[in-house]
Amino acid sequence: MFKSMVYREKSLAVLALIFSFLLCPVHGQNKAESAQDAFYPEIKELKSSNFLFDQYQQDIQAANKCYFKGIEPDVFFYKYKARKDDSIISVASRCSIRQDTLATINSIQESKEPIGGKTILLPSCDGLYIPLEPDNSFEVLLANEHSSDITETTVKVSCKGREFYFLPQKKFSMSLRAYFLNPGMSMPLEKSIMTSAYGMRVSPISGKWKMHKGIDLAAARGSRILACREGFVKQAVNGNPIYGNYVILRHPNGMESLYAHMDTVNVIKDQKVVTGQTLGTVGMTGLTTGPHLHFEITQNGSFLNPENYLKK
Repeated sequence: MFKSMVYREKSLAVLALIFSFLLCPVHGQNKAESAQDAFYPEIKELKSSNFLFDQYQQDIQAANKCYFKGIEPDVFFYKYKARKDDSIISVASRCSIRQDTLATINSIQESKEPIGGKTILLPSCDGLYIPLEPDNSFEVLLANEHSSDITETTVKVSCKGREFYFLPQKKFSMSLRAYFLNPGMSMPLEKSIMTSAYGMRVSPISGKWKMHKGIDLAAARGSRILACREGFVKQAVNGNPIYGNYVILRHPNGMESLYAHMDTVNVIKDQKVVTGQTLGTVGMTGLTTGPHLHFEITQNGSFLNPENYLKK
């Protein structure tokens, strides 16, 4: 089953590698192998001069060749104790494995999460690891998005005391990637009540069934409207017939936020703003039945559900 190797390290490292391979591989689509108590070979340095790192790179290449040929490869796990200056993005880049693969198997829900000193699992195959029991908002989104991809034949693995479904070669969707790169936004109002959610609804203005591309947050007229995240003012408009007075902020990675029906606008176009900065005040300008903030989030022009991104 295993390829012959030229061992260049001490015999202890060789034994660790052999025993971990005997205990840890996930074979085929019908087996649920437990890796929870396995002894993973530990890569001390992410350098080609390190024997185990070199072997890990060979395993990744072998898996990619299997995918290219339409063959399901075995999945092996290594481990690496991250250094102080490591990030999940830098480790993924150094290992030639995707960020979403490392993030899901290690339960990391944001790209800037500190990993220094933590032991990171390094799988040999790209794909998504979907937890059977999600324990944070990011994992809930992940599980919901891929519920239809999971069948009776989906591989299960146990790592770090948790069970996961493994979906080979699957990637983050646009919205999950946006969440991963921009983990959470602050609420745009200090006190509010959501009166209309994102999605299809009967418009209170026209009475017709239509898509509501944001959320409505009712608040007292004159309440401060706050920037949900740092960025630049893309637009600051007064007197729009639908949105009334409104502001659009441009954030990193193609994300934008819109604040509509404002009473006053306190920022100007191209101004830099920080998270929590006052943009203006709640009003009832444009098409509205009462004082509230209409709030939208887009990623590269596509509308997203703000509730999935706002920190409660």
